[in-house]
Amino acid sequence: MIVYFVGQKNIPAPFHNVIANSILVRIFAVIAYAAVVFSIYGGAGDPVVYFRWGQRFVDYFRQFDLSPFFDRELWRGPAFAGTNFVGYPAAVAILFVGESFRGTWLLYSSLCLIGLFYFAKVFYRAYGGVEYKTYLYLLVFYPSLWFWTANVSKDTWMVFGVAVFLTGMVSKNRKQSIYVMVFGLFWCYLVRPQLAAILAFALAGAYFIGSLKKLTFKNVFVLILAVVGAFYFLSVVGVEDVTEVTDFAQDTQRKSSYGGSEISVSDGPLKFVQAPVNILLRPFPWEVGGFLQIISFFDIYFIWYLAFKNWRSVKRSFSMIRKDRLIAFCFIFIGLFAVGAGLALVNLGLIARQRIILYPFMFMIIYAYSDKRVAFLRKKRQQAQEKRYQEIAELQKT
Repeated sequence: MIVYFVGQKNIPAPFHNVIANSILVRIFAVIAYAAVVFSIYGGAGDPVVYFRWGQRFVDYFRQFDLSPFFDRELWRGPAFAGTNFVGYPAAVAILFVGESFRGTWLLYSSLCLIGLFYFAKVFYRAYGGVEYKTYLYLLVFYPSLWFWTANVSKDTWMVFGVAVFLTGMVSKNRKQSIYVMVFGLFWCYLVRPQLAAILAFALAGAYFIGSLKKLTFKNVFVLILAVVGAFYFLSVVGVEDVTEVTDFAQDTQRKSSYGGSEISVSDGPLKFVQAPVNILLRPFPWEVGGFLQIISFFDIYFIWYLAFKNWRSVKRSFSMIRKDRLIAFCFIFIGLFAVGAGLALVNLGLIARQRIILYPFMFMIIYAYSDKRVAFLRKKRQQAQEKRYQEIAELQKT
């Protein structure tokens, strides 16, 4: 019900039919994900672990006991943020729907659906309604965006947080809301501090590339705040110095090197080339072996198909980097994530799951300056010019 009302508020009236359909897709996604996890993989999966972890906190929260937030002995790991934190919203969801995997996953996954509505809202604010329908449909119906987030997971949480961050970056009349951006960053920090750092660095880069030609106090303040925030988020995960980034990536590699889909990362400078390839192009056709890898293969390569099909649009987007802060942010965020995650993840399953946060940005790059939208804007300018000429002609007659 909440998702429906949020959708009505954030989606233009002509597209309200998408709301109910997207909710139905979300229900199907939860059923499908549960079938895969329990029938094919025997209940082995992070969402199952997070659900079990949430069960530990339910009795505490039912009695309004907040000790799980402060008692380190109850934490899952050494830090409050990160993996440990996922158990708290899982427990809250269990409080509302009871100890049901599917019910909890459905409630929790509504965060992602709301986040996707926010992504579409940002696109509409920035680029109008010409390609809005295409963008909206891709977001809510793209298989990986509903399958991997149909559960209690970090990815579900992150889609909402990143979307909120963007609504602050592109607020009403394309202005910025620092408070909303900070809230979105904090939301992301609670689950993935390193991704919050990437968001902050991407924000700083977007401001540096385009906005510093206007040296307003707000632009400089946001730039400084983004850089400081990025380094703070990195310090949370143990990166106190730039030279320690590689150490952090290697430690994450060790933690993600499990299962039959493990891959290797080259040593030396070549790894910085291989890292984005791993995120943006793998699995390669000859690496596809299981059901989920088949889905992952078509998943990423269909986006590349859209990119090549709309190649002129992609080139226009790239040419607008200095003029369009949102597009600049998209390119920088994708680049930073591809390198950072590519250095840290050595498991094709984790790569398929975590890279979905890039998809809304990739779709934005593909459709922000499409041929259809450019033609519409050109026609609109011509009509405005003709109207102005007519007004001048009328004035000359008087």
